[in-house]
Amino acid sequence: MRRFTVIASTLSLVATLAAAQSESKNEVGTLVGVTILSVSGTSVTHVGIPGDGIQASPTLYISIFATPSLFIEPQLALTSISSSGSHITSFAFAGQLGYLFTPKASGSGYVAANVAYQTLSDGTSINGEGLGGAVGYRIKVKNSLAIRFDARYRRWFSDFKDLNEFGIGLGLGARF
Repeated sequence: MRRFTVIASTLSLVATLAAAQSESKNEVGTLVGVTILSVSGTSVTHVGIPGDGIQASPTLYISIFATPSLFIEPQLALTSISSSGSHITSFAFAGQLGYLFTPKASGSGYVAANVAYQTLSDGTSINGEGLGGAVGYRIKVKNSLAIRFDARYRRWFSDFKDLNEFGIGLGLGARF
């Protein structure tokens, strides 16, 4: 939990500083798409609306622009599932640092690197960190909407050791 606190505090500070210097419109949104989780030759495919986020969980993001090209993106996911007296809760936080190639154009390709932390509890608790990257294309629609297409990969560690996360998604975000 200490790692999560350090990651969250650092990303919040960076995001706050970036917002103060921003010239571009920030964005809040979510993703729909397909996520494949794979470990030791076994895989699970998840199609979600929303649900193309951290380990296939419904995820909200906010893109905060430090410069017209550079964005910092905190992401948050919470899932709670109950069935036949069993209960599973998943909480995840990720931070992404991205670069838009042509920020002034209505559409721009981008690359991003990301870090994540997830805890999963069903009476016992497992936790892990993930590192990854993404490539995508973002389209500004009018002045208040952005649509983005992306593909990402994330490798997980600790209790999620050797878990690979592959995702393709369609994002819809409100610009403000």
